[in-house]
Amino acid sequence: MPEIILHQYPNSPFSEKVRKILALKKVTWRSVDQPVIMPKPKLVPLTGGYRRIPVLQIGADVWCDSGIIARKIEELYPEPTIYPGGSEGVCHAIALFADRRFFFSTTPVIFEKLGASVPKEFIEDRSKMMAGAGANFTELTQTAPDARNQVRAFLDLLDRQVANQPYLLGPSFSLADAACFHCVWFLRAEPSSFALALRHANLIRWFERIEKMGNGNVTPMEPDEALRIAKESTPAAEESYDAIDPNGIKPGMKVAVMPEDYGFDPVAGTVVVSTLYEIAVERTDPELGKIVNHFPKIGFRIQRV
Repeated sequence: MPEIILHQYPNSPFSEKVRKILALKKVTWRSVDQPVIMPKPKLVPLTGGYRRIPVLQIGADVWCDSGIIARKIEELYPEPTIYPGGSEGVCHAIALFADRRFFFSTTPVIFEKLGASVPKEFIEDRSKMMAGAGANFTELTQTAPDARNQVRAFLDLLDRQVANQPYLLGPSFSLADAACFHCVWFLRAEPSSFALALRHANLIRWFERIEKMGNGNVTPMEPDEALRIAKESTPAAEESYDAIDPNGIKPGMKVAVMPEDYGFDPVAGTVVVSTLYEIAVERTDPELGKIVNHFPKIGFRIQRV
């Protein structure tokens, strides 16, 4: 099997989501710690400008965003599946809820309490990430009261869901569990925020059950080694496209891809793959040579250039 390299940092919630999937599948993988804020000089050459974490690397192919990373891991290691009982559709629906609604409700709750302890550089970095969405990280805490209402309701729903079963969809761990777990896990960054979860006995049993899974068989890797591997590798992505794509995106076209919610850093390249769920572009980095960057279509914008 190919060597799995995950670019992450330890307290990244979306990395924790991926780490639990790797743990479920007992995958051997390498961990490259990247900076929490910009600049990220040993990540951006791999991503073409995309700066969010986590990023999955296999040779000279790089998957950006936890959604498509989950799909790739499932493709490589189909057993045990993250879609038990034929639950792929509901798993991805719950993951979208967790990644967008649940996670972004936890952020104001946590940072309202952390307040002055947050470094100025972090606030400036996250404000730049959110600027294109018309938001300002420094004003985030103003939404904390309403966000707290939502977090409490979401936690209660999860607690009810696992009242009579070990995992959200039944007896087996799924993508739905990984996605919702990382939101509750993030609350632990601030004790009074995590106290909202501690009120729910069923939820905490579920949380502890998943936490005990660990992170799989992981060993660290230096960023320079990951860059060397990319430089010495050839992208493995093969041309593929959706013949009935209403936007007519096909291999050979020049496009720019970027997230639709925050971190608006476009990655420009030549389309290699454009399927129902994925867009992948090839570009040439001055130091690394050819790299193919893979993105999900859900949650991303694609613009011809």
